Amino acid sequence: MRLVAEARIGRLEEDSPVTMEQHARVVLDLSGTRLTDRPAFLEERLLKTHGIVGAEINVFSNRMIVEFDPSIISLDKIKAIIKAADR
Repeated sequence: MRLVAEARIGRLEEDSPVTMEQHARVVLDLSGTRLTDRPAFLEERLLKTHGIVGAEINVFSNRMIVEFDPSIISLDKIKAIIKAADR
């Protein structure tokens, strides 16, 4: 699994329009894993993880987009969760 792209994005908090919450969005290449055979399993597992805001697998490109709060969870931790799910 390798990182294809990474970006930081800001979102306005619903409660306070002045505060910006920082999120990161990464695109991961899942080639060589079995995870694209069961995308809902991995997406649901990631979305239950504290700090992950969004997760979506494109089974045709073997890529996954993960949006997360880097102040709560690291990219390394996300990769570890994905690797554990591939076992």
